[in-house]
Amino acid sequence: MTSKAVVEEMLQQLGLLEGKWTKLERIDAGCGFIVQNIELLSTLPKRVVGDTTALSSNVTLTRRKSVCALARRLAKELQASIIRRRKQVRINKKTVSLYSYRLFYCK
Repeated sequence: MTSKAVVEEMLQQLGLLEGKWTKLERIDAGCGFIVQNIELLSTLPKRVVGDTTALSSNVTLTRRKSVCALARRLAKELQASIIRRRKQVRINKKTVSLYSYRLFYCK
């Protein structure tokens, strides 16, 4: 597999290649695929792969930060970027922020 094919496969599993906004929960669920297929990342440069130890963390915040950082580095290989959108909603009389992400191709 070429490095571009690996990058596209990883972003597809994270739900970012669909061309629409992807919820953070969907990206976090795709983290399991990356952990199971960590050997695919060996074809990519070390600067893109980075530190993958936090991807298998039980702490949700740590795992999500790590997978989002990896997704941004993967997108950079495609001359793209990941943009974030925050939506605030009221749940049980409290304001909660919901985050969505999207792949944006630079011109």
